[in-house]
Amino acid sequence: MNFTIVKKGFLSYSIVVGFMTAILVSCQNWGEMDPPAGNQVYPKLEKLITYSFEEDIDPSIFELFAYNNGHTPSLTENEGHSSQVLHLNNGYARIDNPLNNVTVQNGVSFTFWMKQITQTDEESSQDLEGALLSIQNENGNQKFFFTANGWLSYDGVDGKYETNNPSIYKTGLLSENEWHYVAMAIRNDGYAIFVDGEKKIDTKVTDFDFSKIVQFMASAPNLYLGYGSDTETKEWMLDDFTIYRNQITDNQIKVPGTGGEEEENKYIIIGNEDMSTPWWSAFSDLVTMQGNQTMHFGFYNYNDDKNNWNNWVVAVTNGKNRDESGYAEYFVLRADAWENISSSNTNIMSNYNWDTFKSDMNGAYVDLTIKRTDSRIDVTAVTTTTNGTVYTMNYFFEGNITSTIGAFLTVDGSYLEIDPETVYVGEQYASNTYLVGPADLSAGWWSYFSNFSKITGSTTSPFVYTFYNNTNGGSNWNNWILVVTNGKDRGEAGYAEYFVLRADAYGWGDSNYAGGNISTSYDFDNFSKQMKGAYCMIILTRSGNRIDMTAKVTTADGVKLGDYTFFYEGVTTTDIGTFLTVELASLDMRTVGYYPFLNAELK
Repeated sequence: MNFTIVKKGFLSYSIVVGFMTAILVSCQNWGEMDPPAGNQVYPKLEKLITYSFEEDIDPSIFELFAYNNGHTPSLTENEGHSSQVLHLNNGYARIDNPLNNVTVQNGVSFTFWMKQITQTDEESSQDLEGALLSIQNENGNQKFFFTANGWLSYDGVDGKYETNNPSIYKTGLLSENEWHYVAMAIRNDGYAIFVDGEKKIDTKVTDFDFSKIVQFMASAPNLYLGYGSDTETKEWMLDDFTIYRNQITDNQIKVPGTGGEEEENKYIIIGNEDMSTPWWSAFSDLVTMQGNQTMHFGFYNYNDDKNNWNNWVVAVTNGKNRDESGYAEYFVLRADAWENISSSNTNIMSNYNWDTFKSDMNGAYVDLTIKRTDSRIDVTAVTTTTNGTVYTMNYFFEGNITSTIGAFLTVDGSYLEIDPETVYVGEQYASNTYLVGPADLSAGWWSYFSNFSKITGSTTSPFVYTFYNNTNGGSNWNNWILVVTNGKDRGEAGYAEYFVLRADAYGWGDSNYAGGNISTSYDFDNFSKQMKGAYCMIILTRSGNRIDMTAKVTTADGVKLGDYTFFYEGVTTTDIGTFLTVELASLDMRTVGYYPFLNAELK
């Protein structure tokens, strides 16, 4: 294997960031490509940093202050909590905001352990007004803060918002003298707060545009702990303060150590993360496709800002890998609009800003599509930078091409994080070009169907459908439906179904659905709402007489639901067939094909 798969972790006090000079020459119009499909950058939950306070406070990261007659924050051991914690006793800390200049799509999130200390003076009451955390601009005249009452306050140039002001309403959100695990998400449409794994507040806000708050939090330079409201924050303790871009899921909301340890982001890493990888020494696995199909890779690109060519590279071959007999390359294409088969690069067009190209590519998400049409190969690379700027590079190759072609990624003084769920070979569709069921959601039972697909023998790569699920939200079963047959399509002689599965974890056919072969953790009280506009992956694998299905759902708000799984044992035919149908729903199809990196063993 030429790559490793890692569970992406982050150290305390560390922020994860994320030949020749190419000359762009173009002398012909492009205009021959189909509109790219599936190049959206889906909300990616990413842990930016954890402050665990297990080491001495680094003064280059934390600036410490004391209120009048207070104390600067310090590290201490606390009974009832297993690790060293930050003790804020009428003092506060300031750090550079890790969210600053990070692209957030649907929210920002925090998790942390905290304990408020009861004040000993008789007139004291629980501190509900002092800010636990705040994010502010340089002079503090624009800010967001949060208190132990769940008091959210935003004051910006684009408006003001507040809720749960303790002078008006006391929520009882957090009790004193106890350690609590707090998880909170500020979304584009509101906010949610969980304490000790239980939902305390989950509000959709209709009278203020919360995306303004989200974007402010991702652009303001300063983050404070124990400071930010007009009241001095009293004594409390903090541990494992973690900051995320986008919205946390159940795995982050559950209390750590109770089966709810956070879900790590899993990527295929190509190249050394210290940027030391020399040219032509680290590679992804080869991905192959036959005939006129589409191949796709989605990945994050990292560089050290040295040279334009120290970024991603793709090689397209005659279907052979580098160590195979007869290996040959059709072309090698670099991120900086350079390819190796001509001196003028006349088949390349891009709208890059070359003055900022190196920094633009560091941490950028790249959506790379390779489409084969007879004797022509088209490549489209859509790059979204960390600040949201989008660039497009197009390239085409024409010539005598073998029936099977292959492609792999490599690097030079850089590294890539490939998302296995983005690598596929098959058919790709632009939005609203391939619907299963009418858009008005009027589909009656067993009246609209996807194209039929046939799978022969055991799968070497999972077969996958991806689509957006549109539903009227009426009943839980008014969503996608999967049918797996004996290799025959409807209307063919001998047609029979092995099983039918609905999105709401119900099915029928030649199987025991009451047993342990079907499993999900869906919240069925909210399921119909969650499925409106949800992005779905249905993953099928076959091994001998067994078929396994996994359904992954990401809601329109970017929340990942737990996997829905099913298995069937009893396949007797060489081929199996699959198609999708709906009832009072519509599926906006995006991909149908094989995902070769999904079955890689995680390390």
